[in-house]
Amino acid sequence: MKRARIGCTAVTLLLATGLSPTATASSSIGMTDELAPLAWFVGAWECAGQFSNGRPIHSREIYSTEMDGHWLRMQHADTPPDRYSAYEWWGYDRTTRQFVVTVFDNSGGVRHYVPSGWTGTTLSLRNTASSGYIDRFVFRRSGDAQYRISYAHLDNRGTWQPGDELTCRRDAGPPA
Repeated sequence: MKRARIGCTAVTLLLATGLSPTATASSSIGMTDELAPLAWFVGAWECAGQFSNGRPIHSREIYSTEMDGHWLRMQHADTPPDRYSAYEWWGYDRTTRQFVVTVFDNSGGVRHYVPSGWTGTTLSLRNTASSGYIDRFVFRRSGDAQYRISYAHLDNRGTWQPGDELTCRRDAGPPA
């Protein structure tokens, strides 16, 4: 099974807390008003979990504001022995009035995702492919410094098959 990851790569988890873009510190990190709900992600995250077969997985994600605050860039890197890595660009499409995510990975893959909308503290992203390899990420925020992400792909019977699940925690960095 080919694995694709968007690291805690998710979109707009801050909205799940009920905070509006004006309630964020977007001006301090230079994000546009539309992208400000993603400010919560900026920084480094350590993730640990397991594949559907029970084998452990670890990764690190780093989020940064780019291109005059119009994009959030995420760098994902699995910890060896796993080798998956990706650059993700998260933005806001003013025409469709929704967040968008594009993933470029180390196997030459490129995928596009859109959110289906929030249900409580859960956000789902499904890739926009109409055929071929269709996958999704489901993000569940659980506090100010942690979230869980589940990855699954659609099999040829139309059933979602789990791939992996990670819990990501904000990296506080070295002690002061």
